[in-house]
Amino acid sequence: MHERITGKRIKLKRPVYDVKTAEKIYSVIDRCRDVFLPWLGWVKDANSPKDTLKFLEVVNKDWNSNTQFVYEISVDKNFVGLISVVNIAWPHKRAEISYWLDTDYTGCGYMAEAIALIEKELFDNGFNRIVIHTDALNQRSANVALKAGYQFEGILMGDVGSASEDNATGVGLYGFH
Repeated sequence: MHERITGKRIKLKRPVYDVKTAEKIYSVIDRCRDVFLPWLGWVKDANSPKDTLKFLEVVNKDWNSNTQFVYEISVDKNFVGLISVVNIAWPHKRAEISYWLDTDYTGCGYMAEAIALIEKELFDNGFNRIVIHTDALNQRSANVALKAGYQFEGILMGDVGSASEDNATGVGLYGFH
């Protein structure tokens, strides 16, 4: 996977494992915390730039072992979110895309563009199946997947898609192949 990918309006790049990057990412997470919390369980554990630096350490190791690829999304040199390739099944050429975006940048098509760039990268690397999982109740995330051309394939009942592990609403499955 390329470490930098350039689109028409956005740039994707592998995050640098350093304090400056951790502070930049944490700043957006903290500002958007109330919007993210119902859907992204990891947000409750992101309480300081130090926590984000630990995340970046894992991201760096996973990138080097080809088990996960996380990209910063930038618009006009401003950090606006992350998009990741996760749950990679190399022998079957399948992967999942996950994402989050600064709430100041939603509704502009930036995530759909980021998804298209990641899809091209995956297809260029021989992948033939890409999925997006969303909380079954997170309509905004589902709309991103649909706008990007993914087909709704169903709900994985009983799976935990939200931040509340006690509230298993199910996971919406969106596929592209």
